[in-house]
Amino acid sequence: MTALLALISLLPRLLLGLGIVHVVWSSLEKKYILIKLFLAGAVGFGLSSQLAFLWIWLGLPLTTYVIVETVFVIALTLWMLFRFKKDLSSALPPLRSGWDVNPIWLILLTFGSAIFVVNLLQYGFQFPHGSMDAWMNWNVVSRFLVDGDDWRNTFSRSMGHPDYPLFITLNNAITWIFLKKNTVWGPISFHIVIAFCTAGLLFSLINAVKGSLQASLAVILFATQLFIAEMGMSQLADFPISYLILGTGGCTLLYVISGERRLAILAGFLAGLAAWTKNEGIVVVLSGLFIWIIIAFIRERTVIKEYLLGLAFPLAVVFLFKIFLAPSNDIFSANINFLAKITNWDRYLLIFREAGSTIWKPGEDPVSLIGLIMVYGLIIGRSEKRIKGLWTIGLLILAQLSAYFVIYLITPHDLYWHLWTSLSRLYMHILPLAFLLFFVWIKSPQELESKES
Repeated sequence: MTALLALISLLPRLLLGLGIVHVVWSSLEKKYILIKLFLAGAVGFGLSSQLAFLWIWLGLPLTTYVIVETVFVIALTLWMLFRFKKDLSSALPPLRSGWDVNPIWLILLTFGSAIFVVNLLQYGFQFPHGSMDAWMNWNVVSRFLVDGDDWRNTFSRSMGHPDYPLFITLNNAITWIFLKKNTVWGPISFHIVIAFCTAGLLFSLINAVKGSLQASLAVILFATQLFIAEMGMSQLADFPISYLILGTGGCTLLYVISGERRLAILAGFLAGLAAWTKNEGIVVVLSGLFIWIIIAFIRERTVIKEYLLGLAFPLAVVFLFKIFLAPSNDIFSANINFLAKITNWDRYLLIFREAGSTIWKPGEDPVSLIGLIMVYGLIIGRSEKRIKGLWTIGLLILAQLSAYFVIYLITPHDLYWHLWTSLSRLYMHILPLAFLLFFVWIKSPQELESKES
């Protein structure tokens, strides 16, 4: 019963996200409906946690915020049902009849989704409090936020990273206030929903560009890896930030394909929320801004305004948090001999060696499924259908990896220890986006069938 109630407690934030996404991007095209549904978690959880932060920062009780948010979401949902009921009634019939779903692939997709859920639950039961880092950096802080009076004391702790933003911590705290107790089912339910939304967003983005068969293949391979489920239920911020990076890149790609300017607002908002989830999200903000400047120069000069509009609020909250509350980051506050580190070629070799090994086999799975997927792509080759804007995904991935390389190069910590403890987690940040790039780039099952016939 507690598990069910924990899932129900997430529903207002999911409805909030869906409402905001639809207000910003009102398209009811069949291929975009699923994308909007699976973006709801990113937008809803992100906006709710930022508004809750501003609320408690003003000295107001978090319990009152939860009540106000719930009442607002109910009102917003009723208004949207009344306001858009004609649009919904016209969109539902083609949704029921228009999907090009092959029954065999549907069975495989259902089976893969079931394996994904089972693996998530298995790791959730095995590590109900998450990993040690999750406990130190997020779950314990959530308990302070629920108590209310002394939540600022978390920034003076000596263990963990007290400068991490509050995306996860506030969502856990809101769930516990709903449940009136801090049960492990709060974080478990939250991270299951995040993992499921990530897989669903990956499916819906590929489906919109390359069709349901290619989307099914991608998600089956993504969701059945034990590494993915383990990372999802570690209760760290690495899976949520991968979700937001996927959303940022996906909305950017869809804008280039469709020309829908409102997607720039969503891309900017999701990039800002990535910075609210983990410090590495600042790279998403900077690289996203660089990509949208290029897009504005190539396509529409004024579209950068929409991106900045979406970015403004979440990034402003991040700046307020970092300037007035969070202590200095452990890496950038250290006394580092930059010249000695960047001229030490052994550091370069160690980083590339460990990174290459992790890319080929990120987890403890007996077979490198990622390696097999790479080989599969080399064998079947590039799709003959050229997708506009695919370079934006590649550039975003390259920017993230380049920033992580620089961090490792200058880290004040022991380099091997730093790589060993964080490389697979940083790899998780770009993995869903890399799946999107790869499966949009390679030939789809339809293309292979037509070539054989």
